[in-house]
Amino acid sequence: MKPAPIDTTAPATTTTTSSARSSTTTQRFVSGLWSPFKSTPTTKKVTQEKQQQIQPPNQCDLPGFQEALLAQMEQLNSDNGNDPKAQQLLNLKRQTIRQSLVLASSNIPNKDDYDWDFWSAAICDFDQVHKNKDLSRQVQKGVPPSLRGMVWQLLSKSKQVELLASQQYCALLRMSSPYDKMIQRDLARTFPGHDYFKEQDGVGQEGLYNVVRAYSVYDTEVGYCQGLAFIVGPLLLNMPDEEAFCVLIGLMSNYGLRGHFTPNMEGLHLRIYQFEFLVAEHLPHISRHLQRRGIDSTMFASQWFMTLFAYKFPLDLVFRMYDMIFAQGLEVILKFALALLKRNETHLLQLDFEHLLDFLKNGLFEEYKDDERQLVQDANAWNIPRKQFVQLEKEHKARVTKDEQNAKLVDSLQKQQAALRQQVDQLQNAATTLQSEHQDVKDQLQASQDQRQHMLDEQYHLKTGVAALQATMEHIPSTVEATFKNQFDPLCTENAHLSQTNARLEDQLSSMETLLIDIKMKYAQSENERDELSKRLFEMKKVIAQ
Repeated sequence: MKPAPIDTTAPATTTTTSSARSSTTTQRFVSGLWSPFKSTPTTKKVTQEKQQQIQPPNQCDLPGFQEALLAQMEQLNSDNGNDPKAQQLLNLKRQTIRQSLVLASSNIPNKDDYDWDFWSAAICDFDQVHKNKDLSRQVQKGVPPSLRGMVWQLLSKSKQVELLASQQYCALLRMSSPYDKMIQRDLARTFPGHDYFKEQDGVGQEGLYNVVRAYSVYDTEVGYCQGLAFIVGPLLLNMPDEEAFCVLIGLMSNYGLRGHFTPNMEGLHLRIYQFEFLVAEHLPHISRHLQRRGIDSTMFASQWFMTLFAYKFPLDLVFRMYDMIFAQGLEVILKFALALLKRNETHLLQLDFEHLLDFLKNGLFEEYKDDERQLVQDANAWNIPRKQFVQLEKEHKARVTKDEQNAKLVDSLQKQQAALRQQVDQLQNAATTLQSEHQDVKDQLQASQDQRQHMLDEQYHLKTGVAALQATMEHIPSTVEATFKNQFDPLCTENAHLSQTNARLEDQLSSMETLLIDIKMKYAQSENERDELSKRLFEMKKVIAQ
């Protein structure tokens, strides 16, 4: 399940007092003294701002072991003696440490009750002190703010890779990053309420931008992920940019934090799995309450683990959490999570979905707001053996492997299903075509059958007609003969009568023709006589006229 996006709408709460604030600034410079190479300040302006923040204390004598500590630090930075800017920064750092150690050796009551002998020995010979089990107890009591950045570097063993990493850091800053716009967009939303980071284009935002951007180029697989700046912020408040970059590499590589930001976020999923198991085992009421309210762990715990609680929690609490993470490993954040839930259990069980989720994101730290030491004590009170974390990790890996196998199987089955579905679609299309053709053939067959039936009906009627005609034909000869005979005799008689009449008429015609010829001849003769008489008349008239 994809984790919920990091909520950066409200500023991280800061309860650091003015003295602690000053010591926080001190921490950022102290850590540089442990570097065997030059820590170059970014700009002259930055150096001047730091000079204004740190006023040099009055010089006074220190106990021997403390003077030895300062001398050892100066020896480690002897290579910087020829650089005026580096020398100026070195003097400021030395004065700050001297001030812290003077206060520690004075009679001023210290509510933090740091064991300065132990921490001085730790700074001088960390490898030897690290073998001592007392280190974990001292870290639980708290790391002196002025030494915190240095102790974090020692615990994370960043010094072992710092020379190479610091050389890379400057080169990485000169390289382009595809995440520039995303990083710049998120800067204003990272610790917007903290004085050091709230100023746009200020030293704090510049440090955040440089370290996060350099890492995005350094680790191309991770690149940039929302929440990474919240990891870097507490580092920058305790050490310079280069050291913060080296410690970030240590956190990501050696402490397993990188898995929280890789594309698959396998480390974050492991942490969520361990968290859900531990809550169900040790805080069953809360576990059931979250389930009943429909709240999944990824809705709130992903922000905790991706930012190491820095996205909203007071930075004093976050610093103490970092102390424990560097000393005991990243699994300790699960103890902090359990301690926070346990401390707020009564209140959590009374909340509904909306208020419950908001409280888990924004209000869980209120119980420890002014007592970070109690938070550390409550977290360490959870006795969760290392082997249980290992066992849960094995179970999670087995589960992930099984899920991946199942996913591959499901993917294979889905591909097979898609192929089968395609075949089914093709067969369905073919069946539809065949069904259509079958329907056409069926319609044609029905039409043929109808036509055949019609023809059979016509054939029946024709047969009936033929039978009737045949029956009629059988009676026609006798009927015709009888009819003919009945009609023929009168016709013969009539014909004979007509023949006689015709003969008589022919005779009459012949007589009439003879008579006509005779008349015509007589007419012609009379005409001739008339013409003759006319001539004679004319001649007589002519004679008379004369």
